[in-house]
Amino acid sequence: MRILGFDTSAKAASVALSEDGKLISEFYLDSGFTHSETVLPMAKAVLDAARITPADVDLFAVNCGPGSFTGLRIGIAAVKALGMSLNKPCAAVSTLEALAYNMQSFSGIICAAMDARCNQVYTAFFESDGENITRLCEDRAVSTDVLFEDIKKYVSETGNKVVLVGDGANLCRRKFGEEFVKIAPSQLVLGHASGTCVAAQKLFENGKTVSSGELVPNYLRLAQAEREKLQKEGKL
Repeated sequence: MRILGFDTSAKAASVALSEDGKLISEFYLDSGFTHSETVLPMAKAVLDAARITPADVDLFAVNCGPGSFTGLRIGIAAVKALGMSLNKPCAAVSTLEALAYNMQSFSGIICAAMDARCNQVYTAFFESDGENITRLCEDRAVSTDVLFEDIKKYVSETGNKVVLVGDGANLCRRKFGEEFVKIAPSQLVLGHASGTCVAAQKLFENGKTVSSGELVPNYLRLAQAEREKLQKEGKL
């Protein structure tokens, strides 16, 4: 089973190729260039390094959200095009779950947190036993105050600090201090498409792949312009 995974959900972008659960090649870029400029050349480089073509890939995977609205659309569009043109299945991966797989070898509670601006985060909790990741709640958009209360609850239950991953990790540590949380190592704190591939493998094993036409972004909340419009109309 060859999986080509894409992560364009945040500032950094990456593409990875896995085969039967083993990472074959990965391209990670945090250069400031737009994902529309970089993601397809990255995919080509990853495949060329493994000396295979897109037709040799069995499953195309992409982080469908939450994350940057524009970034998500770029990654999804790329995977839609590949899946449709080659008639291959796709995997719609939670960005937060892919992040959690960065810390798969860690034992304890993992909090994936992405900065959603306006004192909010996209977040979900997971538990790792050092080999397997178990989801503890659904993906949510909540205030940092709500997240802090949840973290304190998990610390009280387990007696251990919660590990933070994602681009909201430093935001949370600054707000919460280091009594309750610690941040994943710097090379693991941000998203990598290798985590997308691992999550996609689990979806495939559970029969939860989709067609290219079924890939849609999961924003978790309305865009700022839409929120402001609803506020002016008194509907929010």
